[in-house]
Amino acid sequence: MRLCLSLLLLAGCAQQVASTSCDFTCNELVTTCAYPAFPTRDTCLQGCAYWEESGVNVDSYLACVQDAACNTFQILECEHEFGVSSAQ
Repeated sequence: MRLCLSLLLLAGCAQQVASTSCDFTCNELVTTCAYPAFPTRDTCLQGCAYWEESGVNVDSYLACVQDAACNTFQILECEHEFGVSSAQ
């Protein structure tokens, strides 16, 4: 039982480290912009994890989203530029 608990804790810590870029990106999309493609932070984080697995440079995508200043059409352009899809 202790081994299972230890493995779960380690897995959770590893996921937090890997998703720092996603945390910032989802904060911008969900909290700052209220981007309609992501109604919750959890849906955004799931999508972002997929983007990272697919090789998307999430940091560059975040910079593009920040430059878009919550303009939905410009955020869509960022999605096209970086190969991100909010519709999964």
